[in-house]
Amino acid sequence: MSTSTAPTTRVLLTGNRSRRGLPHATNRARRRIVAIIGAVVAAVLIVVYLSPIVWLFLTSFKSRVDIFSSTPTIMFNPTIANYIEAFVEKGFGENLVNSAIVGLLSTAIAMVVGVPAAYSLSRVAKGETFMMALLAARLLPAMVLAVPLFVLASTLGLRDTYVALIAAHLTFALPFTVWMMRGFFIAVPTSLDEAARLDGCGEWKTFFAVVLPIVKPGLAATSIFCLINSWNEFLFALVLTGRHTQTLPVAIPSLITPIGTSWGQVAAVGTVTILPVLIIAFVVQKHIVAGMTGGAISAE
Repeated sequence: MSTSTAPTTRVLLTGNRSRRGLPHATNRARRRIVAIIGAVVAAVLIVVYLSPIVWLFLTSFKSRVDIFSSTPTIMFNPTIANYIEAFVEKGFGENLVNSAIVGLLSTAIAMVVGVPAAYSLSRVAKGETFMMALLAARLLPAMVLAVPLFVLASTLGLRDTYVALIAAHLTFALPFTVWMMRGFFIAVPTSLDEAARLDGCGEWKTFFAVVLPIVKPGLAATSIFCLINSWNEFLFALVLTGRHTQTLPVAIPSLITPIGTSWGQVAAVGTVTILPVLIIAFVVQKHIVAGMTGGAISAE
């Protein structure tokens, strides 16, 4: 009897193994399908988002004939005439310098003031009240602040100066810096502060030597976002600047005239406006990703 049941038992065991392997194979097939669908969706999104930038870049090197061709031209003889006309003959180089000065200074001031403030608010018991006040100020529409800032700058004789525009940009850069960096500082255990004080470190040495190196990704992410917001800001720059301090976003519409639009020069100025931020973001992309992840984890 044992001889006759052995093959049957072997067949049953083999069948059970095959049934156990079937779900695993199905799961692998499903994961493969999901991965393929995800890759296709990612490729489509990349094409959708990058196509306007690529087309802007190509248009900046086209002649007027190629730009207004009835059929889109991808192969053409490139020219830098649009860049020369815009940045040398029409003075957009000065607007580029203005954008750089305002963006870098407003970002630097926001980081110098906001980072220590965020650290102190992360270590006090009732910092949430002040944070809610900052959030309320940040939620105000820019149009609500534009008119008072214009009146104040005109009264003080600061209109068409860097001081007025930088102060206006700090109204959104400083609250953003405090909110972002406070989350990173909360994620740093207070036991590190206490250990540093036991070793004889003062408040400032604890902050600079112990805590600040830990939140470097947060510093990179916050500074980049502040710079991007300041670089692309339009309303305050439109209201507070004049001929001497116009930034690139404000100066671009001057290329649209009643007698026609210089699309090649618009594309050239737009390309130069986009490239610095893209280059900086590409250089520090690891810190940006780590900073965004750290901020999300600390917020939880």
